[in-house]
Amino acid sequence: MKKTSNTLTILGTGTFFVNKNRTASSYLLEIKNKKILIDCGPGTLMRLSELGIKPENIDYIFITHFHADHTSDLFPLIMNIRLRDFFFKNGLKKFPHIVGPTGIKKFIISLSLNFQLPLFNSWNKLKITDVKSSQKFDGFTVEAFKVKHIAFNLAANAYAFRFIINGDKVISFSGDTTTCVGIEKACRDADLFVCDTSYPKNNGNSAHIDTTQIGKIASKSNVKEILLTHFYPQYEGTDFAKEVKENYSGKVTKGKDKMKMKI
Repeated sequence: MKKTSNTLTILGTGTFFVNKNRTASSYLLEIKNKKILIDCGPGTLMRLSELGIKPENIDYIFITHFHADHTSDLFPLIMNIRLRDFFFKNGLKKFPHIVGPTGIKKFIISLSLNFQLPLFNSWNKLKITDVKSSQKFDGFTVEAFKVKHIAFNLAANAYAFRFIINGDKVISFSGDTTTCVGIEKACRDADLFVCDTSYPKNNGNSAHIDTTQIGKIASKSNVKEILLTHFYPQYEGTDFAKEVKENYSGKVTKGKDKMKMKI
Protein backbone atom coordinates (compact mmCIF):
# COMPACT_ATOMS: atom_id res chain seq x y z
CA MET A 1 0.00 0.00 0.00
CA LYS A 2 1.31 3.43 -0.93
CA LYS A 3 2.16 5.51 2.11
CA THR A 4 0.26 8.80 2.29
CA SER A 5 2.47 11.81 2.98
CA ASN A 6 1.30 14.59 5.27
CA THR A 7 1.38 18.05 3.72
CA LEU A 8 0.77 21.69 4.53
CA THR A 9 -0.52 24.05 1.83
CA ILE A 10 -0.47 27.75 2.55
CA LEU A 11 -3.71 29.10 1.10
CA GLY A 12 -3.29 32.71 2.23
CA THR A 13 -0.39 34.68 3.72
CA GLY A 14 -1.98 38.10 3.97
CA THR A 15 -4.40 40.13 6.06
CA PHE A 16 -7.33 42.36 5.01
CA PHE A 17 -5.35 43.55 1.97
CA VAL A 18 -6.31 40.82 -0.49
CA ASN A 19 -5.03 40.64 -4.07
CA LYS A 20 -4.51 37.93 -6.69
CA ASN A 21 -1.12 36.99 -5.24
CA ARG A 22 -1.92 37.16 -1.55
CA THR A 23 -5.19 36.30 0.13
CA ALA A 24 -5.85 36.34 3.87
CA SER A 25 -4.98 33.82 6.56
CA SER A 26 -5.77 30.21 5.78
CA TYR A 27 -3.84 26.94 5.78
CA LEU A 28 -4.67 23.42 4.62
CA LEU A 29 -3.10 20.63 6.63
CA GLU A 30 -3.53 17.12 5.20
CA ILE A 31 -2.98 14.25 7.61
CA LYS A 32 -3.83 10.63 6.82
CA ASN A 33 -6.21 11.68 4.02
CA LYS A 34 -7.93 14.13 6.39
CA LYS A 35 -8.18 17.72 5.20
CA ILE A 36 -7.85 20.24 8.02
CA LEU A 37 -8.44 23.96 7.48
CA ILE A 38 -6.80 26.39 9.89
CA ASP A 39 -8.55 29.77 9.65
CA CYS A 40 -10.75 30.85 6.77
CA GLY A 41 -10.05 34.44 5.77
CA PRO A 42 -11.14 36.21 2.58
CA GLY A 43 -9.90 34.30 -0.46
CA THR A 44 -9.97 30.85 1.14
CA LEU A 45 -12.76 29.51 -1.07
CA MET A 46 -11.01 30.76 -4.19
CA ARG A 47 -7.71 29.14 -3.17
CA LEU A 48 -9.44 25.85 -2.39
CA SER A 49 -11.16 25.89 -5.78
CA GLU A 50 -7.81 26.53 -7.49
CA LEU A 51 -6.53 23.36 -5.81
CA GLY A 52 -9.60 21.38 -6.87
CA ILE A 53 -10.89 21.05 -3.31
CA LYS A 54 -14.60 21.44 -2.59
CA PRO A 55 -15.89 22.72 0.76
CA GLU A 56 -17.47 19.34 1.50
CA ASN A 57 -14.02 17.72 1.16
CA ILE A 58 -12.90 19.47 4.38
CA ASP A 59 -12.92 17.27 7.50
CA TYR A 60 -12.00 19.80 10.20
CA ILE A 61 -11.90 23.59 10.50
CA PHE A 62 -9.94 25.24 13.33
CA ILE A 63 -10.43 28.97 13.94
CA THR A 64 -7.77 30.86 15.91
CA HIS A 65 -9.94 33.93 16.62
CA PHE A 66 -12.97 35.75 15.26
CA HIS A 67 -11.37 38.64 13.37
CA ALA A 68 -12.71 38.87 9.81
CA ASP A 69 -9.34 38.43 8.10
CA HIS A 70 -9.35 34.94 9.64
CA THR A 71 -13.06 34.09 9.33
CA SER A 72 -14.84 35.99 6.53
CA ASP A 73 -15.02 32.96 4.19
CA LEU A 74 -16.28 30.67 6.98
CA PHE A 75 -19.98 31.35 6.52
CA PRO A 76 -19.81 31.20 2.69
CA LEU A 77 -18.01 27.85 3.05
CA ILE A 78 -20.79 26.61 5.34
CA MET A 79 -23.41 27.87 2.89
CA ASN A 80 -21.67 25.93 0.10
CA ILE A 81 -22.03 22.77 2.16
CA ARG A 82 -25.63 23.51 3.15
CA LEU A 83 -26.72 24.14 -0.44
CA ARG A 84 -24.85 21.13 -1.82
CA ASP A 85 -26.53 18.99 0.83
CA PHE A 86 -29.88 20.35 -0.38
CA PHE A 87 -29.26 20.07 -4.12
CA PHE A 88 -27.61 16.64 -4.20
CA LYS A 89 -30.21 13.89 -4.60
CA ASN A 90 -29.09 11.91 -1.57
CA GLY A 91 -27.43 14.77 0.29
CA LEU A 92 -23.82 14.90 1.44
CA LYS A 93 -22.29 12.02 3.38
CA LYS A 94 -19.65 14.00 5.28
CA PHE A 95 -19.64 17.29 7.16
CA PRO A 96 -16.75 19.18 8.78
CA HIS A 97 -16.16 19.47 12.49
CA ILE A 98 -15.60 23.14 13.31
CA VAL A 99 -13.51 24.04 16.38
CA GLY A 100 -12.96 27.58 17.59
CA PRO A 101 -12.81 29.96 20.54
CA THR A 102 -15.52 29.85 23.17
CA GLY A 103 -18.77 30.92 21.52
CA ILE A 104 -17.86 29.71 18.01
CA LYS A 105 -21.33 28.21 17.45
CA LYS A 106 -23.06 31.41 18.56
CA PHE A 107 -20.69 33.38 16.32
CA ILE A 108 -21.64 31.30 13.26
CA ILE A 109 -25.37 31.37 14.00
CA SER A 110 -25.18 35.16 14.45
CA LEU A 111 -23.57 35.45 11.02
CA SER A 112 -26.39 33.42 9.50
CA LEU A 113 -29.00 35.69 11.09
CA ASN A 114 -27.19 38.88 10.13
CA PHE A 115 -27.02 37.67 6.52
CA GLN A 116 -30.74 36.78 6.72
CA LEU A 117 -29.91 33.15 5.92
CA PRO A 118 -31.09 31.27 9.04
CA LEU A 119 -29.93 27.88 7.73
CA PHE A 120 -29.56 26.36 11.21
CA ASN A 121 -33.30 26.62 11.94
CA SER A 122 -33.93 23.34 10.12
CA TRP A 123 -30.45 21.90 9.57
CA ASN A 124 -27.98 20.73 12.21
CA LYS A 125 -25.52 18.44 10.44
CA LEU A 126 -22.40 20.41 11.39
CA LYS A 127 -20.48 19.61 14.55
CA ILE A 128 -19.38 22.93 16.08
CA THR A 129 -17.47 22.88 19.36
CA ASP A 130 -15.49 25.22 21.58
CA VAL A 131 -11.76 24.70 21.71
CA LYS A 132 -10.29 22.54 24.47
CA SER A 133 -6.78 22.61 25.92
CA SER A 134 -6.13 19.24 24.27
CA GLN A 135 -8.20 17.16 21.83
CA LYS A 136 -7.38 13.85 20.16
CA PHE A 137 -8.48 13.12 16.60
CA ASP A 138 -7.72 10.39 14.07
CA GLY A 139 -3.94 10.52 13.66
CA PHE A 140 -3.33 13.83 15.40
CA THR A 141 -3.80 15.76 18.62
CA VAL A 142 -4.47 19.49 18.87
CA GLU A 143 -3.41 21.56 21.86
CA ALA A 144 -4.71 25.11 22.20
CA PHE A 145 -2.97 27.96 24.01
CA LYS A 146 -4.52 31.31 24.84
CA VAL A 147 -2.50 34.16 23.34
CA LYS A 148 -2.60 37.96 23.63
CA HIS A 149 -3.98 39.86 20.66
CA ILE A 150 -5.40 43.34 21.27
CA ALA A 151 -6.70 45.36 18.32
CA PHE A 152 -8.49 48.71 18.59
CA ASN A 153 -8.23 48.42 22.39
CA LEU A 154 -10.23 45.19 22.46
CA ALA A 155 -8.65 41.87 23.47
CA ALA A 156 -9.57 39.08 21.06
CA ASN A 157 -10.45 35.61 22.29
CA ALA A 158 -7.40 34.27 20.47
CA TYR A 159 -5.57 30.94 20.45
CA ALA A 160 -2.44 29.39 19.00
CA PHE A 161 -2.75 25.77 17.90
CA ARG A 162 -0.21 23.00 18.29
CA PHE A 163 -0.80 19.96 16.06
CA ILE A 164 0.96 16.77 17.16
CA ILE A 165 0.97 14.27 14.29
CA ASN A 166 1.40 10.55 14.94
CA GLY A 167 2.62 11.37 18.41
CA ASP A 168 5.85 13.05 17.38
CA LYS A 169 5.75 15.63 14.56
CA VAL A 170 4.72 19.09 15.78
CA ILE A 171 3.32 21.95 13.70
CA SER A 172 2.35 25.15 15.51
CA PHE A 173 0.16 27.96 14.23
CA SER A 174 0.47 31.27 16.05
CA GLY A 175 -2.73 32.86 14.80
CA ASP A 176 -2.39 36.56 15.66
CA THR A 177 -0.38 37.24 18.80
CA THR A 178 2.00 39.45 20.65
CA THR A 179 4.64 38.14 23.07
CA CYS A 180 3.14 35.96 25.79
CA VAL A 181 3.59 32.67 27.59
CA GLY A 182 0.93 31.06 25.41
CA ILE A 183 2.84 31.45 22.16
CA GLU A 184 6.06 30.19 23.74
CA LYS A 185 4.29 27.04 24.92
CA ALA A 186 2.49 26.54 21.62
CA CYS A 187 5.70 26.46 19.58
CA ARG A 188 8.04 24.64 21.98
CA ASP A 189 10.16 22.02 20.16
CA ALA A 190 8.02 22.53 17.03
CA ASP A 191 9.23 21.01 13.78
CA LEU A 192 7.47 23.87 12.00
CA PHE A 193 6.20 27.15 13.45
CA VAL A 194 3.75 29.01 11.18
CA CYS A 195 4.09 32.49 12.59
CA ASP A 196 2.37 35.88 12.44
CA THR A 197 4.92 38.22 10.82
CA SER A 198 3.04 41.50 10.71
CA TYR A 199 5.88 43.84 11.61
CA PRO A 200 9.60 44.35 10.95
CA LYS A 201 12.08 44.34 13.79
CA ASN A 202 11.52 46.46 16.89
CA ASN A 203 7.98 47.37 15.84
CA GLY A 204 5.87 44.90 17.81
CA ASN A 205 2.80 46.10 19.67
CA SER A 206 -0.19 44.78 21.60
CA ALA A 207 -1.64 43.16 18.47
CA HIS A 208 1.31 41.51 16.73
CA ILE A 209 4.86 40.37 17.33
CA ASP A 210 7.73 41.62 15.17
CA THR A 211 10.69 39.81 13.61
CA THR A 212 12.97 40.48 16.59
CA GLN A 213 10.47 38.87 18.94
CA ILE A 214 9.83 35.97 16.55
CA GLY A 215 13.52 35.09 16.52
CA LYS A 216 13.83 35.27 20.30
CA ILE A 217 10.66 33.23 20.92
CA ALA A 218 11.68 30.56 18.41
CA SER A 219 15.17 30.29 19.89
CA LYS A 220 13.86 30.08 23.46
CA SER A 221 11.28 27.45 22.46
CA ASN A 222 13.73 25.36 20.41
CA VAL A 223 11.79 25.67 17.14
CA LYS A 224 13.36 23.75 14.23
CA GLU A 225 11.89 25.76 11.36
CA ILE A 226 9.80 28.94 11.00
CA LEU A 227 7.34 29.68 8.22
CA LEU A 228 6.60 33.41 8.08
CA THR A 229 3.09 34.59 7.16
CA HIS A 230 0.41 37.27 7.77
CA PHE A 231 2.08 40.09 5.83
CA TYR A 232 1.00 43.71 5.44
CA PRO A 233 1.64 45.38 2.04
CA GLN A 234 3.48 48.40 3.48
CA TYR A 235 6.34 46.10 4.50
CA GLU A 236 6.52 44.21 1.19
CA GLY A 237 10.16 45.11 0.63
CA THR A 238 11.34 44.02 4.10
CA ASP A 239 13.64 40.99 4.32
CA PHE A 240 11.72 39.39 7.18
CA ALA A 241 13.71 36.15 7.12
CA LYS A 242 17.01 38.03 7.49
CA GLU A 243 15.65 39.99 10.43
CA VAL A 244 14.36 36.87 12.21
CA LYS A 245 17.74 35.18 11.77
CA GLU A 246 19.42 37.96 13.75
CA ASN A 247 18.05 36.14 16.82
CA TYR A 248 17.49 32.62 15.49
CA SER A 249 19.84 30.07 13.90
CA GLY A 250 17.32 27.64 12.38
CA LYS A 251 15.66 27.57 8.97
CA VAL A 252 13.35 30.48 8.08
CA THR A 253 11.03 30.48 5.06
CA LYS A 254 8.88 33.34 3.84
CA GLY A 255 5.47 31.91 2.99
CA LYS A 256 3.72 32.37 -0.36
CA ASP A 257 0.14 31.63 -1.31
CA LYS A 258 -0.26 28.06 -2.62
CA MET A 259 3.15 27.01 -1.31
CA LYS A 260 3.13 23.31 -0.40
CA MET A 261 5.36 21.62 2.16
CA LYS A 262 5.78 17.97 3.11
CA ILE A 263 5.47 17.36 6.83
